Amino acid sequence: MSIEVRHVSKRFNSFQALDNIDLDIQSGELVALLGPSGCGKTTLLRIIAGLETPDQGSIVFHGEDVSGTDVRDRNVGFVFQHYALFRHMSVFDNVAFGLRMKPKAERPNEARIAEKVHELLNMVQLDWLADRYPEQLSGGQRQRIALARALAVEPKVLLLDEPFGALDAKVRKELRRWLARLHEDINLTSVFVTHDQEEAMEVADRIVVMNKGVIEQIGSPGEVYENPASDFVYHFLGDSNRLHLEQDHPVLFRPHEVSLSRGELEGHHAAEVRDIRPLGATTRVTLKVAGQEEPVEVEVARDHDALAGLAKGQALFFRPKVR
Repeated sequence: MSIEVRHVSKRFNSFQALDNIDLDIQSGELVALLGPSGCGKTTLLRIIAGLETPDQGSIVFHGEDVSGTDVRDRNVGFVFQHYALFRHMSVFDNVAFGLRMKPKAERPNEARIAEKVHELLNMVQLDWLADRYPEQLSGGQRQRIALARALAVEPKVLLLDEPFGALDAKVRKELRRWLARLHEDINLTSVFVTHDQEEAMEVADRIVVMNKGVIEQIGSPGEVYENPASDFVYHFLGDSNRLHLEQDHPVLFRPHEVSLSRGELEGHHAAEVRDIRPLGATTRVTLKVAGQEEPVEVEVARDHDALAGLAKGQALFFRPKVR
């Protein structure tokens, strides 16, 4: 199921949430809408769903204009940040809910519903929890049940709004890897909203970077990271440094794009070590550079020669590996 967004704009009173958005999503793609709070990503998702009406523009599903179609008739599945499971229902009944609510002519019989629910619970690897209630589940388990419930009605499109935002970092990482694997299996056109660039880079086929109601760049994770279309995209997609030299524009570089030395070398800049922070396989060193307020952060392998015996206050020399 392909999705076309054509010239979509949306204003809330004096706030321009979306400004003439054009976007094509291919059938079977997993696309991330990525950007800071207030950039318009959730508004765009809600317009695709039919939960909001654009001031202008259209939404097309597989060649059919659905702009005037009610949300109930668009056949989309939703997964929200706050699971929205029915607390008084078992896991089984939560997943079965959408099937039981279908019009009588389309509703499967209870035997088929049971078969379908157990298929879905197996897919999300939680069939053993069918008789439990939501309060008996962990946050990660609840979110997987919410996904199973969304998939039960066989939606044409799956929409996820910050689906892992309420979970702790370790569970979030596990779930996004699980979602990427699941998407490979079911190949359902999916759009998810996130402000977490690592999440978008790890899960999405393509990333739509948004800022202040417009699209800054669309591309694969590799494309937007390696070839950012603007300063905004560069800084939003990962940590970055600025080095102010005697020229018009500062040099921009990532913390890992650095050559380090204890001794002075040609092309290297002197700095004072302000902090040394082990991060597992890498070590982050914060440097104070004469003539600029903002520090420079560099990350190197923890066994890097320049780190041997290094202490705060000592001198270190660095050179950005400018592309």
